[in-house]
Amino acid sequence: MSVFPTGFTTARPHLDDVPEILTMLHASDIATIGFPDFDESQVTEVLTASGFDPEADSWLVRDPDGRLVCWGYLEDGDEEIFCEAYQHPDEADLQSTMIDLLTARAVRRAREKGMTELRLAAGAVPGTEERYIGVLAERGFLFTTQHARMSRPLDGDEKAPVPPEDVVIRVMRPEELRQFDDIAVTTFKDTAHPLHRSFEEFQATLTGEVPWDEWLVCEVDGEMAGVLRSSNQALDRNEGWVRTLGVLPAHRGRGLARMLLETAFSIYAEKGRVAVGLGVDTTNPTGAYRLYESLGMKPSYVANIYKQTVTV
Repeated sequence: MSVFPTGFTTARPHLDDVPEILTMLHASDIATIGFPDFDESQVTEVLTASGFDPEADSWLVRDPDGRLVCWGYLEDGDEEIFCEAYQHPDEADLQSTMIDLLTARAVRRAREKGMTELRLAAGAVPGTEERYIGVLAERGFLFTTQHARMSRPLDGDEKAPVPPEDVVIRVMRPEELRQFDDIAVTTFKDTAHPLHRSFEEFQATLTGEVPWDEWLVCEVDGEMAGVLRSSNQALDRNEGWVRTLGVLPAHRGRGLARMLLETAFSIYAEKGRVAVGLGVDTTNPTGAYRLYESLGMKPSYVANIYKQTVTV
C-alpha cells in the first residue's frame, strides 16, 4: 500500500469539517469540470448516511500547513461499495494512497460480514482526471458506464404544462415530507443508485436554505404518484437544480416525469434562473437520459464509472 508524503497527516471527518471539505471539493470541481458542483447538503448526507461509520469509513488528509487537501469515503450500494477519493488540484498524487485505504477498509468490512466476494466502484472524469483513471486501472478497476451532468438554458418564458383531469402537479405540503421521501426511495430502488437511509437521516440533511417551493408532487386520482426535489446546488451560477425525480412504476409511461420537470422549469424561470441542471446515470432503466434530451438538455460533463470484483 502506498503512503502519503512526509508531513501529511490523516484524521476522521466530523460535521464541523463540512465547510473545509466543501472548500477542497470546490477546488477539485473547478479543476475537473470547470465549476463548483458539490453543495453542503451532499457532504452532510455522506457523513450521516445509514451504515456509514466516519471513524472507520472515511479519511481527511492535511498538508504540513494544516490545510485540508484530500477526502475519501465509502458509500454503500445495494450490490457494491463506492470508493470516493477527492484531492486538491495543487497537490501531487494523494488519491493513490486514499483509494488503497478505502479498498482495504471495504475488504475488511466484507470479511466482518462473512462475505467471500465484493464489488467495488469508483468514478473519474475523462480528460481531466487521466492520472486518477490510471491509478484505478492499476488497481484492477474496469470501465463500466457513464454518469452525465446535464443542463439547458432557460429563456424566461417557460410555462407549466396543463395536466390531464386526473393529474395534479403542485408544491409539496410540509406534512407530506415523509410520503415524499417514501416515493423517492421506492422509485430509486431498482436503479444503480438506491437511496440507503432512514427518513430521520434524510431529515438531518435538510440544512441551510431549502427551496421548499420547488419541491413538487404529482397526484393521480388524488394519490401521490411522483415527486421532484430541487436544491440550491447550482444557485451560485443562478441555475435551478433537480436533485431527485421519480415516478412510481405503476404510473410510468404517462409523461408524469416530463410534467414535473416542465413545472419545475417554469418555477426556476419565474425566479430569474438562467439555466437548469441535473445528474443522471446514462444507463438508468427508466429512460431518464432520453427524457432529458427531449427537453433540450445536453451533457455539461460526463464521469466514467469503474468497477471490479475482489475475493475477500
